[in-house]
Amino acid sequence: MTLSSYAFYRSNIIFLFALICGIIFPQGFLIGKALILPALMVIITITLLRFPRGFFRHPGSLLYSSIQSNIMNYLVLGNFIILAGVLLIHKQELWVGMVLIAAMPSSLEIILLGNLSRIEKKYVFTALAGTYLGALLIIPLVGLCFLKYIHLNHWNIIVLVLGLIFLPLAISRVAIEKEWDNIIKKYEDAAMDFSSFIVFYAITANSRNFLINWSSDLSFIALIAFVSTFLFCFAIRKTGFYFHIPENKIIFFILLGTMKDCGLAGGIALTVFNQEAAIPPLIFAIFTFFYMNWLKYRMRHIPESSNSG
Repeated sequence: MTLSSYAFYRSNIIFLFALICGIIFPQGFLIGKALILPALMVIITITLLRFPRGFFRHPGSLLYSSIQSNIMNYLVLGNFIILAGVLLIHKQELWVGMVLIAAMPSSLEIILLGNLSRIEKKYVFTALAGTYLGALLIIPLVGLCFLKYIHLNHWNIIVLVLGLIFLPLAISRVAIEKEWDNIIKKYEDAAMDFSSFIVFYAITANSRNFLINWSSDLSFIALIAFVSTFLFCFAIRKTGFYFHIPENKIIFFILLGTMKDCGLAGGIALTVFNQEAAIPPLIFAIFTFFYMNWLKYRMRHIPESSNSG
């Protein structure tokens, strides 16, 4: 088993364990809610430590891939989620959760899937960094445009975004420059596993009773999640073949156009909004879990065919 496959397998186990504990033992929700933001900061910071030294010093060289990633993540996937939510979701609290998902950057899991499909790390890192930097602008704008009729403190969202995106970026760059990352690497697996468990346990424990009392709105959210993962993958793949785009490049676009950071959306929902706003991120996270494993299965022969080509 390769290192990337082992990390993927471990991520699956932690996610399923968090879901099971959240359903069976929801009593720890308040503790999980208190720890969810620090846990998200740990996850994002450790992920950014994998970016090489000097990665952000020459932003001009990253511009093209960043534009591509933001188009796929926000213009294509984000707009679909918002428009589908407007048409199908009636309850305001659930629609807020959909807006949060649409405003999120790409999932951090695309690093693992990028490694498994042999996509050059530079492109994966650039794309991911592009969507996270884009989120600094997109999230406040989406909040002002779509959530302006909801009574909340918009400054809380801005401060939260800066704390979850800008602060981890700054901490990770300082750690690399000071070579603290060599120390952190010894404990990063345990820290990532514990933090991921906290995030999805808190979201699941929060959503447990709502999921038991299933509604038509939740069915529509599940439908949107299915379309935005499996069907979007099919559509992007067919479009890529039509324009004779190389296989690895198609996978690159598929990852960016189908996967959102659902944990980040759920954390912001629990912190700034109400409990129901965190349900759509959980449903999307569950569909993304099945989608990632299906995608990994579909990609198992891609490296061989790409190399032979």
